[in-house]
Amino acid sequence: MATLPDYTVLDPDLRRLPLAELRALQAERLRAMVAYVYDAAPFWRRKLDAAGVTPGDVAGLDDLSRLPFCTKEELQADQVAYPPFGSYVGVGREKLTKYMTTSGTTGRPLRRVFSARDWGYVLDKFQRNPRAGPGDITVALGPVDGLMGPMAGTESAARAGAMVVLAGLYDSKTKLRVLTELRPTVVTGTASYLLYLADLAREIGVDLPGLGIRAILSVGEPGAAVPATRKRLMDGWGTFVNDGYGMTELFPLGGGCRHSTSLHIAGDFVITEIVDPGSGQAVRPGEPGEVVYTNLVGDTQPLLRYRSRDIARLATDGPCACGFTGDRLRDSIEGRVDDMIWFRGVNLYPSAIEGVVRDFEELAHEYAIVIDDTGTLPSLTLRVEARSVVEGEARNDLERRLRQALSAAVRVRATIELLPPGTLPPAVAGTKAHRVVDARSR
Repeated sequence: MATLPDYTVLDPDLRRLPLAELRALQAERLRAMVAYVYDAAPFWRRKLDAAGVTPGDVAGLDDLSRLPFCTKEELQADQVAYPPFGSYVGVGREKLTKYMTTSGTTGRPLRRVFSARDWGYVLDKFQRNPRAGPGDITVALGPVDGLMGPMAGTESAARAGAMVVLAGLYDSKTKLRVLTELRPTVVTGTASYLLYLADLAREIGVDLPGLGIRAILSVGEPGAAVPATRKRLMDGWGTFVNDGYGMTELFPLGGGCRHSTSLHIAGDFVITEIVDPGSGQAVRPGEPGEVVYTNLVGDTQPLLRYRSRDIARLATDGPCACGFTGDRLRDSIEGRVDDMIWFRGVNLYPSAIEGVVRDFEELAHEYAIVIDDTGTLPSLTLRVEARSVVEGEARNDLERRLRQALSAAVRVRATIELLPPGTLPPAVAGTKAHRVVDARSR
């Protein structure tokens, strides 16, 4: 059976390769990957044959567009037809050592497996930019089992010598007690739950900024890269907040740094493209589009030109101040193709509305976007909570300013429902926040 070369991953200098060297490395690995999947994975042999592409047709990055796209729906169907892991697995069952699934928020969860080789690369990548080591404590606030990011983060921290505390099964007040007693170095959780826990800490008299936590890692959902949300997190926790990004179908792909909220994508792991979601054609540099990834190192379930459904744009301002030279997604993920709201001729994403809500100190963290078409025209209602009871002219003024800010940010007029504190359900540890309610008739 075909195999891939062994690659060096742990070297932190891979993050700072001159761009020409990085592109040459990507081209070399792309050639090897196309040859590998054609020989090792029946799924890919069928797709490449159908596209009329042979491994010899791919000489470098200019030939990437000749390869067919791949979608999550295709992988789901392949796992149904070839259970349990699909025919896009490239290694024998005896080499599989890790199992997890995607969240299932877009249909049937995908079963993700890793060979020992691939999982070792995942841990190596985490350790290129270590956040904890001997003598440090890292606390995971959400569940870990079966989730790639938390599992990789905790295993890599333990491998680096840190103590790992898995707090996902504790209730929120117990988690705060653990943080107070252990005073950890690093805390990980979803942005929405981190905001909730910061509010709860203030309510019960826990001084999170006084605990000396060195870094907060937000994982599992977009949010920490929205400037207003990041500010709330940093104010609540009193420390640096970083946004982690990855896809279970692929790998942990990157994150921000102290210099930038842009997501630094590991160019030795994947090739990154930005395409128009409809046509599949590349967009101009700096324009938004769907992010497409081509795996360059993984031998277990390798994916070529995988349509992530994430909307982002490439940063065009050259290398980051931290020294990173590869592709960066400017200001993180702007939204999901599936979450894009088409409203009265305007495309808008929940993250843009989130930025407006977070800018108002009078508002609590939770919000909901409700779209309805029971009237003459479709309507958009933004349901938000006040931090405290607001009445009379103060209420009218807050609603007016919120409408104006929303109109300026996303170019739509919305109805504002200002709700009493505690009306909307709070975030839950380990779950992604879902804030769009589309009640339109289909």
